[in-house]
Amino acid sequence: MTDTHNSDDPTDAGDEPESAAGSDPKTDGGRVYHEPPETAPIADRPLPERVRAAVPSGPRALRYVVAIGVALLWLVPLVGLFMASVRPLDQIIQGWWNFETFTVTFENYARAWTFQSGPMRQAMLNTAIVTVPSVLAVTLLGTMVAYPFARFDFPLKKWLFFLLIVVMAAPPELVAMGNYNTLRTTGLFDTYMGLILVHIGWGMGWVVMFLRNFLLGLPEELEEAARIDGASRYQIFKSIVLPYSAPALVSVAVIQFTWVWNSFFFPLVFMRSRENQLAPQVLPLMKGRLQIDWGLVAAGSVLTMIVPIVLFVTLQRYYKQGMVAAVAD
Repeated sequence: MTDTHNSDDPTDAGDEPESAAGSDPKTDGGRVYHEPPETAPIADRPLPERVRAAVPSGPRALRYVVAIGVALLWLVPLVGLFMASVRPLDQIIQGWWNFETFTVTFENYARAWTFQSGPMRQAMLNTAIVTVPSVLAVTLLGTMVAYPFARFDFPLKKWLFFLLIVVMAAPPELVAMGNYNTLRTTGLFDTYMGLILVHIGWGMGWVVMFLRNFLLGLPEELEEAARIDGASRYQIFKSIVLPYSAPALVSVAVIQFTWVWNSFFFPLVFMRSRENQLAPQVLPLMKGRLQIDWGLVAAGSVLTMIVPIVLFVTLQRYYKQGMVAAVAD
């Protein structure tokens, strides 16, 4: 019987190597080759392999260790402060880490809320009255000042921006006397409006620098397209610049809110009336003359810092987006 099979035929299926499992044959100039099998996704791998892939190693593990260590350095004092705020004074004196006797009580918060020399309920209201307008005004005005620095060319542009940086680097004590005399002369001393104006002026430097860096990263093509369609500068600023700058504006608002809410020096200098005192001014009054009531001070401190913490937790997603974009640009 004659064998009609041609063994020299390069396309003979009998001489082709067996295909690897999961690979597709390809041809290149008559030659047959196979792509390597794709790596299975992490979810499809065996459990030990998935665990090894998820656990950081090398430099990445070192970064995790450093980050966790820094986080603990910040968290330990906060935990101690909170534990002191819910314990009687006799237990706090023994050490907040002492768990032999641990009695939870919220009496410290009630006493801080109605503290005779300066109730926290009024102090926190005063702080909000000063903080909210200061943040809104400096955010809006800062955006209006930062936009020309990012988009326009005008005389002394670099020198004016450098002046903003210098003002931002100056300590608050440098401008205290000048602001004090100005507020006295204008009748704004010991008023909410006077303190609001001081915070607006003091916050403009870093806000303009931050927003200017963010706006430099926005594509100018969007504004050019709107200008071709007949949009005015105001319409471009309102409809394009502000919406696209939302993450940066949130970042500015959160940082400025935290700064103004926790500010101690400016209220100490410019607010004297007891009914106008802010929360940071009331906290030192709680320590007493003969003995420091640590539970009362701790409760007042927790009440003071809980508002910025809640604000940050609520807006942290936008805060991180704005910070990354502004720093990267």
